[in-house]
Amino acid sequence: MIIESKSKRTDFTFPITLVKNENAAAKDLLLLSLIPGIGTRILTRLLEHFKNATQVFHASEKSLADVPGVGGKLIEAIQRAKEKVPIERIVDWCVQNNCQILLRNSDAYPRALAEIHNPPVLLFSKGCLDSLSQPCVAIVGTRNPTPYGRRQAKILSGQLADSGVSIVSGLARGIDGIAHQACIDRQGKTIAILGSGLGSIYPSEHHRLAQQIEEHGLLLSEHVPFRKPNRQCFPQRNRIISGLCPILVVIEAPERSGSLITARLALEQNREVMAVPGPISSSSSRGCHALIRDGAKLVQNVDDILEELPNHGINLPDGDGCLHRIAGKALLNHPHTTREAESPRSREHLTNRQQGILDAIAEDGCYADTIIQQTGLPAQSVLATISILELKGYLKRSNNQKIYLN
Repeated sequence: MIIESKSKRTDFTFPITLVKNENAAAKDLLLLSLIPGIGTRILTRLLEHFKNATQVFHASEKSLADVPGVGGKLIEAIQRAKEKVPIERIVDWCVQNNCQILLRNSDAYPRALAEIHNPPVLLFSKGCLDSLSQPCVAIVGTRNPTPYGRRQAKILSGQLADSGVSIVSGLARGIDGIAHQACIDRQGKTIAILGSGLGSIYPSEHHRLAQQIEEHGLLLSEHVPFRKPNRQCFPQRNRIISGLCPILVVIEAPERSGSLITARLALEQNREVMAVPGPISSSSSRGCHALIRDGAKLVQNVDDILEELPNHGINLPDGDGCLHRIAGKALLNHPHTTREAESPRSREHLTNRQQGILDAIAEDGCYADTIIQQTGLPAQSVLATISILELKGYLKRSNNQKIYLN
């Protein structure tokens, strides 16, 4: 854990150095960070005003009152923190459960999240922190999805995972859980933001999913491990979901939905909001339709998301295996979605896999089986790429399914 002020930089690592009294200074810093009412700004001011967290706890009321934003109630909370905050219990739980604690301004703390208006002072984490180094896209939606919404969440999440994108969501029932699971099923990274402590998984039926996420990604919470969820926790959690990602995708949201709160937070954080449309008669998609009406980007396929990442300074790797090189502009299975073929473009815009498939097509045409045999690629990937190249206008199929260069 790293605290950086104008005058000095202090380095602590949690929880390894927080075993019992081996690092009292680190423990005091954690304790100070956990006091209710101390946010990022107040914490920074306290550490700039005093030499370290230990001196904050030894400071007089008058000295504490000299710090802007520190009033009588907060002074009392600081003075009684060692009585009120179960620091030993928290430390023991973190050590026993391999939980890391990321303080604001530490090297491991997500940079994008640190830039929002009110970032968490600290984050408890379990799993692979490398998940935060991948491009992140948030996917949220209703807790009661229709079969259509479930299908789209599974398609998009799986394809984004194939593209090397970490899926961020809230571990809730419905779209959140489906998005996490689809990512895991494709061996991708997924990040779950909890509205409770890491030791109080909610909803209870997602205990197994949380274990899988820990194995394949990351669990994050700003709450102490034993904190039970309440109504206030979830809006707070939503700002972390949107704050971590440059793009938020909403899949099925009624007119009054927590997902729309997340979308509003994303806009306030200068994030891009996208929405998957549904049937016009579906009440489950009215929130998505309202977002699209108000300027959110309409999502028809995975490339609608991937093509926006460079606009946010994110470039996906060029190696084989990224889905947007496999599925390209493949349409989602939307009952009301149509798309005309794009006009042919220079091959320099195509991926190596797409160019390889075009090169395998003879001048007098061939069938898909021939392309699969010549390229050695999985049949499903070849068929998907052929569909994309057809949509792009690079090839065409006859009535007998023979494929020709266009």
